[in-house]
Amino acid sequence: MPSKVYSAAVVGVEAFEVEIEVHAGWGNTDKIAVVGLPDTAVKESKDRVTSAISNSAFRWPYGKRITINLAPADVRKEGPSFDLPIALGMLKLEENNRLPILDAFCITGELALSGQLRPVKGVLSIALEAKRRGRQTLVVPLENAAEAAVVEGVDVYGASSLSQVVHFLRGDVALEPVRSTSGWPEAGSAEHDLDFGEVKGQQHVKRAVEVAAAGGHNILTIGPIPPGTTSSSHFRARKAQKKSEPHLGGTRVRPQFER
Repeated sequence: MPSKVYSAAVVGVEAFEVEIEVHAGWGNTDKIAVVGLPDTAVKESKDRVTSAISNSAFRWPYGKRITINLAPADVRKEGPSFDLPIALGMLKLEENNRLPILDAFCITGELALSGQLRPVKGVLSIALEAKRRGRQTLVVPLENAAEAAVVEGVDVYGASSLSQVVHFLRGDVALEPVRSTSGWPEAGSAEHDLDFGEVKGQQHVKRAVEVAAAGGHNILTIGPIPPGTTSSSHFRARKAQKKSEPHLGGTRVRPQFER
């Protein structure tokens, strides 16, 4: 029976659930095939995953042909965020790894060759999709945990390595769910840190930001970075920190001009 692990892919600011199936069978031995419209980064995941598993001292079905399917197969999958769920799907095929059924989990994360986890993009959208799909637990890289914890109704766990995730799923170690005390990650406590008086000129930009902040709207900036734009975006973000979960949709859009 193929193993199943659930993750999510981000298209624009929306996420959709991806079911990752891993099957080990006879055929062209030692061949790993990734299907389901993967891009180059997803295809290369097989090399990152096998190295991460080996360096984490786990076993995967070596000597068999492994097929990894990312469903739905008619939607393109991009980025390295499927590394962790693919690794867990491969490990689940080996009974000695003692991994449980993972239907209640949504899992995402990029793997280094050493087995360490690296942060990925779009975790807030993934958390919202996990909640919509009824996945009670979200496992993400440690650096992404605070962002994902903004979404209520999902237990978010941050991990630093593949080994830590496996031992957590087995029940060998306990991880504390990450809680967002204010409903927003790293929310500032003092609004006076940012003052529009420090922004010279840019009257049309400041007016747009004021209207958006007052009405809870979103802002899209296009073109080169004018002076003061970054401060304006920070002011807008500070205002947005007071919004509740129904306003999370706009928060998924990060200012594209910040570096």
